[in-house]
Amino acid sequence: MNEYKKIPVNLITGFLGVGKTTAVINLLKNKPENEKWAVLVNEFGEVSIDHAMMLSVEAGQLSVMEVEGGCICCSAQQNMFSTLQTILKQVKPQRILIEPTGLGHPASILDMLRAKPFADQLEVHATICMVNPVQLFQEKYKTNGTYLDQITLADVLVANKTDLASEEEMEHFWEFTDELYPPKIIVDRIEHAFLKAEWLNIIPGESRIALFPDSHVMQEQMPAKTFLKRFPKPGKPLMKPGYSLGNYSCGWIFSAEEIFDLGELNKLIMRLFFENKVHRAKGIFRISSDWYLYNFADGLPSTHYIAYRRDSRLELIADEAQNWAEIQEKIQRCISKNEE
Repeated sequence: MNEYKKIPVNLITGFLGVGKTTAVINLLKNKPENEKWAVLVNEFGEVSIDHAMMLSVEAGQLSVMEVEGGCICCSAQQNMFSTLQTILKQVKPQRILIEPTGLGHPASILDMLRAKPFADQLEVHATICMVNPVQLFQEKYKTNGTYLDQITLADVLVANKTDLASEEEMEHFWEFTDELYPPKIIVDRIEHAFLKAEWLNIIPGESRIALFPDSHVMQEQMPAKTFLKRFPKPGKPLMKPGYSLGNYSCGWIFSAEEIFDLGELNKLIMRLFFENKVHRAKGIFRISSDWYLYNFADGLPSTHYIAYRRDSRLELIADEAQNWAEIQEKIQRCISKNEE
């Protein structure tokens, strides 16, 4: 009789814009072809960008599921519970990766995975936290309890975007990590969000305790994104504003027939960053005959080709309340033409 083998599960954490989704996609692209993996993704905001990105990954034996209704560490915990049960009963994967929202506190997620009924089916492997070394200098991060606990609860701590960090910032990162207790199993640096696959197999040792367990204030249950099931017409995008965890957000979905001008989009996002305190933008846009993933974090834009084709979509996150209708008009002015 074969001995029952628990399914390894990894939590991939890190603040908004650090590169978690890109890291997960890189892992999926290089996973063993004969292994069935499941990904559970939960993102901040009203429009699913990360889920759409992962669905475009060309990898066999892969199931990607999204947890809606808020953050899985608080308001959407019940949704996470039921989604995990679905994965275990229907997908029956050989590994599970969980990517919480960048504003999520990992403590309650880890508690759920280690408690019954999941403790009998899952084996919690290393929690991997990604940080941008530039952020360690900034007061808004140094005083954020959720940010600090993402680091505290990690077994593997990785500096990403190190190609954009100065020598001084990297030296500060190494000094910061040397003082962490209990020490991390792995501390390393990477570029372009390429996590090492062997880190997924690390078994955590001693238990890590959150220093700021109450830093993540319980949020009201947010409605499921039912509006996403509709298809917008040209000139009439779907708009969904939101507020959670001290951040204001708004998501839009545009018709696949609308073609955007990348240069105008870049200029608009930069203006919103400097003038409106919009600190995060993520989207998928049709540019000419192709679709591109658009990422804006830490004041820097980037674009990558993506296989997604259903529509164009954008999510903005800001520190302050915004006139989203006015911003929508500016976004629509970035549309160069409609498909003929």
